Amino acid sequence: MELAAGRALHPPRAALAATAAWRQDPRVPLAPDSTLPHLPVRDPGGAAEDLATLAARGPALLYVFKADCAASDLGARALARLADLPGLAVAAIAQDDPDTARAFAAEHGLGPRVTLRLDAAPWTASDALLVRSTPTWILVAGGGRVVAVEEGWSRDAANALAARAAALAGASAVEVSFPADGPAFRPG
Repeated sequence: MELAAGRALHPPRAALAATAAWRQDPRVPLAPDSTLPHLPVRDPGGAAEDLATLAARGPALLYVFKADCAASDLGARALARLADLPGLAVAAIAQDDPDTARAFAAEHGLGPRVTLRLDAAPWTASDALLVRSTPTWILVAGGGRVVAVEEGWSRDAANALAARAAALAGASAVEVSFPADGPAFRPG
């Protein structure tokens, strides 16, 4: 291995192997037509709730985010607008501590329309859902049937997801992201 000023020019083989394994991992987040599993999440006060119960109330959108993620920041703007769809339950699931999650929700105007839940380290729910990046959007129909899964930030995907969510909720389709909101795409 070549060294420059005491540093390796190339990452160790173990790091390369781990990266290659991640890229080749055939697992994907929940697939459409699968059922949302029963997984523990907590409200900011610490009370436990089952993720499947949260989503079983009817059509629901679950938004898994990390407060310091730029793509999550962009997605939260659309999430706030999605929360205005009548008949759609919206939950934001933070991979953060309670104070950080509350601050993120307040900064993005999520308010009482969005149920805030925590998936604290070691991110048990996120790992079980195979969340690979934030944000991850999971649209769920009644009975916990997964309808769609999106990763990262894409204006087109957010607007398409809003149209599908509106159809499930029996509401009129709405656009939830506009060019003035920022970039059209950002990987999570």
